[in-house]
Amino acid sequence: MAFNEPDVRVLFPTPLLTFKLEGADALNAGLVKEIAARRAKEKGVERSNRYGWHSDSDLFERAEPAHAELAAELRAMIRSATERLVPDLPKDLVTRQEGWVNVSPAQAFNAPHDHPGAFWSGCYYIRVPASDRDPLSGAIEFLDPRGSIGSNGVIDTPFTRHKFTARPAEGSCFLWPSFVKHWVHPNRLSKDRVTAAFNAWFARV
Repeated sequence: MAFNEPDVRVLFPTPLLTFKLEGADALNAGLVKEIAARRAKEKGVERSNRYGWHSDSDLFERAEPAHAELAAELRAMIRSATERLVPDLPKDLVTRQEGWVNVSPAQAFNAPHDHPGAFWSGCYYIRVPASDRDPLSGAIEFLDPRGSIGSNGVIDTPFTRHKFTARPAEGSCFLWPSFVKHWVHPNRLSKDRVTAAFNAWFARV
């Protein structure tokens, strides 16, 4: 018997959006200076970070010029992603954000975690030291949010993959649904890895 070509529908998709900020070198240089000044005055907090410095979650309220510029760019990215993937967002919902800075010296990493209560989570990459000896140094790894895929895991396809690892470039930004658990491999270099992470959610006007 003959049959038609199958109608393929992707169930439960998990998007990962990548933005590249053009002309980011000057912004990143300004951020590095401002962050160094903050670290000299602020103790920092511990969340998923291990051995690194984590600022308070006030990125979107900071007055420093580079911080404020980055916050504006991140708001625009969040808006772009939402318009593309949530086109029917109710008109009485507005976006709220929080963000923080991570500085990861040698051997620092972020333990596996997710961001409950948010809709989007993301990370902007300010300084990403590269290592030819260890390609996983400072890499971010996303873990499959579904249940066990059992023996299907021996077949490598996008719908059986249990993790996705990426080495982002400076000036780029990843954005993903906040329920996706992720972690960051240890920094194997003597140079600091510097990032700005953030969450976004929706609230009634």
